[in-house]
Amino acid sequence: MQVTDLISKSGMKTAAGKLWTIPLMDATIGGLVCALGALVFSAAANGHPWKNLAPLIFTAVLLIIAGLFGSRAGVIGTVLAAMIFASFLFSPMGNIQVADESARVNLGWMTLIGIGFSFLFAPPTSGIRRH
Repeated sequence: MQVTDLISKSGMKTAAGKLWTIPLMDATIGGLVCALGALVFSAAANGHPWKNLAPLIFTAVLLIIAGLFGSRAGVIGTVLAAMIFASFLFSPMGNIQVADESARVNLGWMTLIGIGFSFLFAPPTSGIRRH
């Protein structure tokens, strides 16, 4: 077998087909939707008195994403949302350390609930089918 056979067009298509399977695409899309939602939600909550409750309110979005895209997307989305809230919503800005005790506790609860809901309420396969 020659190197040119490995680099052929059909070989690349097969490798790309194996890399981008439907569960991986669902997890990627669901995680990105959660990340974008967390960015929008943190921008909307910034400066309001209820900003410490924003992660707990966002758990509804995590539950919907896990139900639509599967448990992997829910877990990835939960971790990304927690990092985004910690970096962009709570002080010190731009750092994942959170100075406020109640905000830190609410981020912990969001992470725990989001990961738990992802495994408990997500379908065994994703709800969205791409054929």
